[in-house]
Order: sequence, then C-alpha cells, then structure tokens
Amino acid sequence: MAPRLWPFFGFLVKAGIAGGSVYLVYDLGLLGSSSQGQAALRRAQETVPDALNRYSALFSKQTGIHIELPSIPHINLSLRDSWNSGINSLMSSLSAAPSAIQKYSHEGWNYLKGQK
Repeated sequence: MAPRLWPFFGFLVKAGIAGGSVYLVYDLGLLGSSSQGQAALRRAQETVPDALNRYSALFSKQTGIHIELPSIPHINLSLRDSWNSGINSLMSSLSAAPSAIQKYSHEGWNYLKGQK
C-alpha cells in the first residue's frame, strides 16, 4: 500500500513548492504595478550584493579558497518602458503574423512546385 502513496506525496510537495513560489512572487510585489516591480528591483539591488559577499566570505572560510566577486554594475532601467516596448513588439509581431505566414507559405508552395 505504501508505494502507491509516493506519487501522491510527490504531487503534494510539487504543488506546495509551486504555491509557495507564486505566494513569494506576489508578496514581493512582482505581480503588481510597475512601481511595485521597480521597488522590488531596488530591494534586490541592495540585498543581493551583501548576501553574495557574506556567502563568499563563508565559502572562503570553510574551504580556504578565496573568491573575489566582481562588483555588480548599476542598472538604471525603467521597467515600465521595458514592459511597454516588449508588449508593443509582441503585438506588432502578432499583427504581422498572418501576412508573414501567407508570404512564407506562398514561397514554400512555389518552391515545391519548382521541384518537379
């Protein structure tokens, strides 16, 4: 009877990880407005370098191998502008897709007709 329960427990673990990931992303504000996303990016830019330095020092202490990490470059980008440009290019591609498909299928058909 026990071997039948393992797939169920595996599913529960995977569902818990997925649900926890979605909750974490929502809690950090990554699913909110662009201003919440920018605030999350600023928090990450402040937190990540300190954590990397602390863990590299701990790794060096434990293994005796000195690791010197390069400095993290300052990234100054507007998430709102990046998001909007991504959406605009996606919509532009989707609107041009029917004519591009027609063009390529016509070229392919002519190529196949020329193979005889």
